[in-house]
Amino acid sequence: MARLFVIDTETGGIDPQTHSILSFAGVVWADGKVQAEFDVQIAEPLFSVTAQAMKVNRINLADHAAAAETPAAAAKRLATFLRKHFREELKSGAKVALAGHNVGFDIGFLKRLCRLGGISFDEMFSHRSLDTASILRFVALAGRAPLQGAGLDEALAHFGVAVPEPSRHTALGDALGTAQLLNCLIALEQKATPAPRAAQKPAARSQAATPVRRRGKKAAKTSKAADERRAAAG
Repeated sequence: MARLFVIDTETGGIDPQTHSILSFAGVVWADGKVQAEFDVQIAEPLFSVTAQAMKVNRINLADHAAAAETPAAAAKRLATFLRKHFREELKSGAKVALAGHNVGFDIGFLKRLCRLGGISFDEMFSHRSLDTASILRFVALAGRAPLQGAGLDEALAHFGVAVPEPSRHTALGDALGTAQLLNCLIALEQKATPAPRAAQKPAARSQAATPVRRRGKKAAKTSKAADERRAAAG
């Protein structure tokens, strides 16, 4: 069974080395279905945010701080969730494969959460990840979808994925939308790929006729001389 952890974050800026992670969410995607959801609000000891980021995520820091968890508590809850839903992957050493839209951005802030929360990113998560934004760029280059860019808003609108407005630009809402977008991209690829043809048996080879060797001039003369000797003796 193909299983991914489709993630999204809401942050105080674009630099995971400097800016705060405010919320983290992920959904367990397995063969096209969402099996479980995880969502946590995070309050770092000191918030580092930009006005532009707060305009996008629409988080009120005072309300957020009152309801959010410490990075240690959030990381511990995340680790418990992953051990429950990705037991086989973690037990086998394959680890949890991440997916998302511009997933490298979210991975950077997930690493920040792990660092602040005291858990090892490398022990839990695979180095392999799947980025729906990169898939969208390929789809556009291949002429399969008339998309100008690879933004999540444009992609969701093009494929008719509806994320209720109160949930848009929340970590969980965008993670759920990205999981649905992934299904749409898979369906698009399946339509574009022709079904494999049944293997045809090779035609039976006809046996070549045994070549008739021609007798050379020397052999013909020797045979004629032998016939003449037999006739004289008889």
